[in-house]
Amino acid sequence: MAPEDKPIHRTDQVSPKTAFWKWTIIGCVAATTLVIAQTNAVGGTAGLLQVGEVSPLHQILEEQLGDVPADAPHNGHDTQTFYAIALDLAGDRVPELFDNAAYRYRRILYPASASLFGLLDGHALLTSMIVITIASAGLATGLTAAIARRRGLSDWVALAVLLNPGVWLAVRLITADMLALFLMLLGLHWFLMGRKWAPLAFALSGLAKEVYLVTPGALALASPRRRWSLIVVPVSVLVSWMAWLTLTMGDALTSGGNLDLPFVGIIEAARVWNAVDGTDLFYLLFALVSVAVGLVYSSFTKSWLRWPIMAWSALGLLSSGFVWNFGNNAARAFAPIAVLIALSVRSRRPDEVSKPGEVVLGLAE
Repeated sequence: MAPEDKPIHRTDQVSPKTAFWKWTIIGCVAATTLVIAQTNAVGGTAGLLQVGEVSPLHQILEEQLGDVPADAPHNGHDTQTFYAIALDLAGDRVPELFDNAAYRYRRILYPASASLFGLLDGHALLTSMIVITIASAGLATGLTAAIARRRGLSDWVALAVLLNPGVWLAVRLITADMLALFLMLLGLHWFLMGRKWAPLAFALSGLAKEVYLVTPGALALASPRRRWSLIVVPVSVLVSWMAWLTLTMGDALTSGGNLDLPFVGIIEAARVWNAVDGTDLFYLLFALVSVAVGLVYSSFTKSWLRWPIMAWSALGLLSSGFVWNFGNNAARAFAPIAVLIALSVRSRRPDEVSKPGEVVLGLAE
């Protein structure tokens, strides 16, 4: 081994592997605490489904779980939809119970994983959704710490996940957001290490929540070698799934009313912000600041994640009033921006930094 190839050993910093496991455990504990608190607040685990007062899914959920609280406003939250889809992955019964069924089924990975591809139902399925959410939160936290260490940053960067209001909401509501975030960060980790599996992780994140393809798309465009596989593979997988849904359920190409002209959604939503409570205003402020900071930061700072940050921030400007009406939606939608910004900060120790797509000796464990 040539002298310049000798591994770098640092005694004053934890290794990426150690950082990963330490922060994964911390993340799981924090997520478990949030889920327990939410369970107590909604009167039991069935309440986590956030079933709406007039939800057409109420009957099918009670067939599975017994008494299910139905006190969420209007139709309720997406969590009940994920549970229902997990019960009917083939789409034989559930699609008739809500609008835009093909759009709902587009995010198939979370319900499919939670049900073990159709094997679980009832309370076992609900427990599986909780476990996946907690595990995803922990792994997302651990991967953030590992990526930070490979970039020569402190593993405390993991707080960008732990202290992220959008993450808090996603964990409490046990939605698909945490699974998508974890898989996106796994893709970034593998990309940083030059692993060929990065496109697969990004493809899975897109099947959890299609908007997460923003990250590999921006990375592919910004990569010096135009690593098109980063986006070609995920898009091919998603388009294939959407084509099948279109043939079997109807139009799967719809945006679900989530997109609009730049700034229009924010301006329209601002008209109703005076009617929301203080907690929701806090989440709205977090989302607005995230998008604004992301735009400014990516415009004036060059980093390996510059274009993903800019893409996510631009998406915020293009999002409709449906996204921006409530902080609950916006905070979860744009939670990745804060994480990406934290991971893009330049290291003060260049000799420890892994370049994207490469593995630095001594930091590749």
